[in-house]
Amino acid sequence: MRLKYCFLVLFLFSFYTLFAQENPRFTLLPWLQPYFNPAAMGEKDNHLNFTGILRQHSFLMHEVGENTPDSSNPDNDNDRVNKIPQNGDQVLLHINSYIKQIRGAVGVTFLSDKNAQMIDNVGFQFGYATKIRVYGGKLGIGVQFGFLSMKKSDVELNPNQPEDLSIISESVLNFDMKFGVHYQAPTWYAGVSCADILGGIRISGEEGVLKVPQQLYITGGYIWNLKTPVPWSIEPSLLIRTNMATWSFNAMAVARYNGIVWFGLAYELDWALGVVVGAVPFYNHSNAYLKGLEIGAAYSFPLAKFGYSRGGSMGDFEIIFRYGFSFYRDKTLTGYGSSRHLYKNQY
Repeated sequence: MRLKYCFLVLFLFSFYTLFAQENPRFTLLPWLQPYFNPAAMGEKDNHLNFTGILRQHSFLMHEVGENTPDSSNPDNDNDRVNKIPQNGDQVLLHINSYIKQIRGAVGVTFLSDKNAQMIDNVGFQFGYATKIRVYGGKLGIGVQFGFLSMKKSDVELNPNQPEDLSIISESVLNFDMKFGVHYQAPTWYAGVSCADILGGIRISGEEGVLKVPQQLYITGGYIWNLKTPVPWSIEPSLLIRTNMATWSFNAMAVARYNGIVWFGLAYELDWALGVVVGAVPFYNHSNAYLKGLEIGAAYSFPLAKFGYSRGGSMGDFEIIFRYGFSFYRDKTLTGYGSSRHLYKNQY
């Protein structure tokens, strides 16, 4: 019954609309589930998990002047607009761990986002997810609280509309939260979450600018183990994001060889087509502390209407680093005395 109420609250919050900027985009989304769904934290029992990702992208800013080309005559070569290349980047660091004593997972996230809107964002989030064993899998219910600082970047702008609300003259600080439900089975997963539920409670700075809308995430994935002499698996995944005003659709299919090497394609609706590669280099190593290392990379090629030739993006590059290890030691029986008493005291 409580779970039904959680879904109802999540559904109602998703219908609020505000003037806002969106959360940063990433290509390697299946590896970043705890970022947009706190219920996905603690994916491995008794493990401490680190995830770090760097995304860099280039785009073109149009310097509008007296020689702005006539939009009604795109073939007019007499008038030109200077295209100024700009670089943006996102850095995301996330740490989470399942803790047996509280039967749940805790995690922290740090985000630095220099986005295409010429705004520098710095965020910090803290979350908790409880884990319940259900039908051979784990059901997670999580909540996350965080702060987001937004300020104008150092790039000089000359906007046509000086009173544009997306351009700020001072830094602002918001407080917000996320809520999510996530189910992890041996060969598939599914989840739903709502980010920025409070719409950005303004702690400091000017009111009425850079509001963050509620965003609904729906995600799922499957592991299809092929019956071949060589161990291969195909792992498709899907993520849908919406603020009830705009929609985003991300799909990815990865082929994994023997649990060591993976590669595939990623697609974002009307935005980009990406190539992803990665490896778990010490997958079969005897050292348990090395086996948890995973690295990957992705490059997204912008679609035609967002491409470089049309004055848009020049592509996105991402590199990801993940590491996890178990910090619980198996209990051992030591000392002298009755084995019956030793067995009893073990629990």
